[in-house]
Amino acid sequence: MKVLLSTPPGKTTELWPPLGLLYIAGSLKTRGRTDVQVLDAFCRNLSGDELARRVTDAAPDVFGINCSTHTFLDAIDALRGIHETSPGTTLAMGGYHSTFAAEKILRDYPFVDYVIKGEAERAFPDLLDRLEAGTSPADVEGITFEADGHLVSRPLAVIHDLDRLPIPDRSLLGDLEYGYFHQNIRLTYGKFTTIVTSRGCPYACTYCSCAAFSQCRWRARSAANVANELEGLYDQGYETVVIVDDNFTLKKSRVVELCKEIRERKIRMRFYCEGRVDNAPYELLRTMKHAGFEVIYFGVESPTPRVLDYYKKSITAAKAQKAVADAKRAGMIVVTSFIIGAPVESPEDIQHTIAFIRSLRPHAVQVNILDCLIGTPIWDGLIRDGIVAEGDWKRNHRIWEYHEDGLTQERLGKLSQDAYAAHIEGWKSTGGMKDFVRMMGSNRTGRKIVFGNLFNPDVRRRLREGFQAATT
Repeated sequence: MKVLLSTPPGKTTELWPPLGLLYIAGSLKTRGRTDVQVLDAFCRNLSGDELARRVTDAAPDVFGINCSTHTFLDAIDALRGIHETSPGTTLAMGGYHSTFAAEKILRDYPFVDYVIKGEAERAFPDLLDRLEAGTSPADVEGITFEADGHLVSRPLAVIHDLDRLPIPDRSLLGDLEYGYFHQNIRLTYGKFTTIVTSRGCPYACTYCSCAAFSQCRWRARSAANVANELEGLYDQGYETVVIVDDNFTLKKSRVVELCKEIRERKIRMRFYCEGRVDNAPYELLRTMKHAGFEVIYFGVESPTPRVLDYYKKSITAAKAQKAVADAKRAGMIVVTSFIIGAPVESPEDIQHTIAFIRSLRPHAVQVNILDCLIGTPIWDGLIRDGIVAEGDWKRNHRIWEYHEDGLTQERLGKLSQDAYAAHIEGWKSTGGMKDFVRMMGSNRTGRKIVFGNLFNPDVRRRLREGFQAATT
């Protein structure tokens, strides 16, 4: 069977390769299916009509698309168009949003033939085997579909032995040049890609659906297996790699072993990763820096204990302060994220967050207004309390839709701007200057970002606006 896998249509400047689709394509090829194509419609900024035309031209027997909550409606519109122009093509959906809304999708959009919940490296090839044999796919793990007017739904699946999965074949993505940009600010340089070294999350943060998607199971590739992939990427000329694990530093001994493999194999690349502030001791961070880990992302979210308890984050402001300070001392660039707008959070709490950002002084900050996403405990609470309507599962929701204490969209937006201004203000100090000089002397990625954006008008505009806001 001829297979085409695609991301949803859309527009983005954050060009990240679709690793999930590449893993599925690799699994199909290990089953002997060579007629497999991968189209990154999202990073190619294709419209729904353009994607439908691409599918018509390719004429696949089976078309598969992944989606998040943010891209679900665009994905559905594209599938509707593909069904109209290529009625003989079997249509399948996967990804986070599809996993948590599988039965609803089939009920409201009958042109979708199959939804696969969870990780699909086994399930999707099994589905094709059943289709080709003309037998029912009712035994395929994670599958949801309608048969004879009845809904068939199997539990979602996770892959336990990640070392057995094929290494993603990035050549399937064609000539698309990937890179990490945020609001038109270039953050990666040289040939860029992403890699996953572990999957899943044992924590239960209320704003996140990762734990539900992975059944709270954290699984990791071995250090040698990861190093094999990195060595191959290095030989292909890749210079920068973002590790997209949710919990890269969870098992510290594995990280140390990987760093050892990287140094012994002389893999000279720049790595970005994510870590938890309660699992990032200085000795580990220093070991990582020596192996090329130059950027680390911490989810701090809030300094207020009541808000952190609402998120079930299991961290403290003191731990965040120590982790940021230790990462700076290790010579790493530190990016922190914060969330504002929790139902238990007062305007005074948000002002506390803004002051904390100013004093914490990470190299970069991300301030998000709380999303209420299907598959998260926060969403489950909205359903339980009868707050959301029947059709609300189809789109992304922001917390301002449900606030009753005056935290409107406009006010939360202004507070977010104030937080970014406070971040810039925090660097206007003797300590900020020392941190900047230290970063420029010890971190080559930092130097590239600074010099690479020296004449970027968007950077200069944001700095100017930040300084103006900080002085008013």
